[in-house]
Amino acid sequence: MTPPVAAPSPVPAPSPYAFPERALRRWARENLTIASRTDGGVEAVFRFEGSTCGNIAFHLLYRVTLAPASVDRRIVAMGCEPAPFDEGHTHMCCWQENAAVIAATMRNETPLLGQPLAAVLAWHPRKSPAGCICAEPARHHKWQAVLETLHLALHSPTPSPAVIAPTRSFP
Repeated sequence: MTPPVAAPSPVPAPSPYAFPERALRRWARENLTIASRTDGGVEAVFRFEGSTCGNIAFHLLYRVTLAPASVDRRIVAMGCEPAPFDEGHTHMCCWQENAAVIAATMRNETPLLGQPLAAVLAWHPRKSPAGCICAEPARHHKWQAVLETLHLALHSPTPSPAVIAPTRSFP
């Protein structure tokens, strides 16, 4: 008698995200707040915790406003700023070299503005995992993490309540 042939195990579909989904879910749970707007859009705040090259911690707030789903959840506003309580960002090299320029860059560097949030899945910027934001690749790395976290939180087929209703609140 021949032994039964085992059914092939299903191969999981590749993730559409550049970051591991496990990390994105944790960031959504711990660092993301999402609020509905009266027009059907979404306001999201992502709290980023980084460190300077001198290992001084800092906190940034990434804000993203999305249009209603009927408009493809287009990114209508986005920006980054130091958290109100934070002083660590002042120790970044770029802040010490020219605080006004990097503050303006944080406010005005808006990758994917005007595009649907789903565009982040096809965005492949040059990036660097450096903890600071002194160079564009490091800033793009953080924006990709923010936008992918938001995308996962809004589009996961089986979102957990912790993803949609984070337990932490941020200023």
